Amino acid sequence: MAFYLGKRPQGDLILFRSSTIPTKETHGHLFTAVIGPFKSKVGAHYFARYGRNNPDIQSAEDVERLARADPRMEQAIVEESLSAEELATALECDAQDQLEYSPHTIQQGAIECPITLNINV
Repeated sequence: MAFYLGKRPQGDLILFRSSTIPTKETHGHLFTAVIGPFKSKVGAHYFARYGRNNPDIQSAEDVERLARADPRMEQAIVEESLSAEELATALECDAQDQLEYSPHTIQQGAIECPITLNINV
């Protein structure tokens, strides 16, 4: 399934996946426009954040190459390599960290965060 960005009337972009090419009939009730397909979630996120009006982007391959070379995308690239279970654990730990460092902390006990990252570069 390919990744797409759907543009809503407010102007924001929503990441979604579709096994078929989105058309006005299938997605027009949700979006005013659709951008894509992108090869990965990383590429779609990169385009949404940094790619609009970038003259170096002419294709999905350009987006992918630029996204993977950009240090700002490191976290997205790492998350892409995690299994669903590892990602759920990482998000749970992140939520716990947010609670611990929030000025309005409510302590309800510690969450064990056994995270190991396999980064193959």
